[in-house]
Amino acid sequence: MNISTVPKDFIINAPVEIRGNVISNFLLHGLSIKNDTDETIVIKNITFGLYTADVLVKQIGYQGKALENALKDFAEKCTWLGEGFGAKLFLGKEGFFTPSHFAKTVTLAPNEETGIFNEYFTIVYDTAIDKLLVNISYTTADEIFTQEWQLEITEYHNKNQYIFPLKGTICTCGNFNSLLDHRQHYSMEFAIDMAQYNSEQKLAFKEDMKEEDYIVYGKDILAIADGEIVDCYHSFFMTSSWDWEERRPYMEKYGLAAQCGNYVVIKHANDEYSFYGHLIKDSLTVKKGDKVKQGEVIGKVGHTGLSNCPHLHFQLMDGPDFLSSKGLPCSFINIKDVTGSNIGFIEEDNIIVHAE
Repeated sequence: MNISTVPKDFIINAPVEIRGNVISNFLLHGLSIKNDTDETIVIKNITFGLYTADVLVKQIGYQGKALENALKDFAEKCTWLGEGFGAKLFLGKEGFFTPSHFAKTVTLAPNEETGIFNEYFTIVYDTAIDKLLVNISYTTADEIFTQEWQLEITEYHNKNQYIFPLKGTICTCGNFNSLLDHRQHYSMEFAIDMAQYNSEQKLAFKEDMKEEDYIVYGKDILAIADGEIVDCYHSFFMTSSWDWEERRPYMEKYGLAAQCGNYVVIKHANDEYSFYGHLIKDSLTVKKGDKVKQGEVIGKVGHTGLSNCPHLHFQLMDGPDFLSSKGLPCSFINIKDVTGSNIGFIEEDNIIVHAE
């Protein structure tokens, strides 16, 4: 039996300390189980062991009816995860799963496979979780076997100091604490959407609002640190439809721009990359190969690509490719919360921050 995971090497934890305890919060994007033997196998249980300093803190498992239902749901609902844009967006690559080989039960014939998609973990303990041990028990020819797969769970610390990409008082949403928003996508796990309320604390404050009616529309976007422009797109002209069939022709013609609108990717020191999406058409002040300084204007907040209202989509990554790069947490050195206290990493979804 062959086991593989996304990510394959380590998972980034976003622990929060509260009242002497630590809340560990992390996500396994994909678990693949393939029968690469010549015998039929029957999966008996899938167990996740959560460790800190080699101490087993908690076990979470699928077995019995829960296992049967989970694998049946996976086979029926995840057929789109094999190839194409969706596979790359959610798993960072194509070919991790082979839907044509999915088994709909716990029984896997030779060359069949099953798996789990987006398994979330939130654990309260004295210290942060630092290891995930996947244990799979199965039978073949009336013999019981077990197989393990281990992943490091690590807290990520930025290698550079970053400023917030917008100035003023900004509402943030869709961050990692919003389980079914950006987080379920591979590179967007720690992405943030940024918009702005009016003086009455409203985002939409009148009927039939035009793009320019939104407070954030046209606002300057700043480079979060010194770097080099390694990718950008400036001429996408529309807000994409949320209906996949309507969006497909634009995806085929314009690629990533149909998803993210006009965008900029900056390479910073120590192989960290920032991404800025949904910019106004032709508002970019930079081009590929340009060097930028921290705080330099690179474009203006818009409403292009897959966008429900004018806003800035921002994320940090470990590479330049929006689809295949691992998403990274990003802390900022110049933001305060609504009480005026300095904060770095935005832990909660739907909070307001102020950047000088």
